[in-house]
Amino acid sequence: MGRSRIALGLALLAIVALAPGTARAERKPTTKERIQIASVIHLPAVCAHVRVSTTSRKPKWAKVSWRDGGDQCTAFASNGVTIVHKASGRWHFVTAGSSFTCAELYDQVPQRVVEDLRIKCAKA
Repeated sequence: MGRSRIALGLALLAIVALAPGTARAERKPTTKERIQIASVIHLPAVCAHVRVSTTSRKPKWAKVSWRDGGDQCTAFASNGVTIVHKASGRWHFVTAGSSFTCAELYDQVPQRVVEDLRIKCAKA
């Protein structure tokens, strides 16, 4: 009886994990993506904290913010976030800031991407 319950539990977990509409979160960039995305805002890759949206199969949206990477990053210190979009094989600047209203942000970035990348915005 114990093995049957374990097998049933594993089967249910697999179904839930593969179900359409399952919430997915952003991911770490590949080394190549980190370099390309950091270069959009003229930031050394070591100084870039990059997250890539998983709302589409091929990455199309990402956010980059400053991270402490030692002495070479001090000059770039910032508390904001930059949002980039990949089009025609290249990453392009979309918007940047440290405080967004949701309406302003959703005009430039799909809401599902904002949520996936966990970008905070004010409803007001």
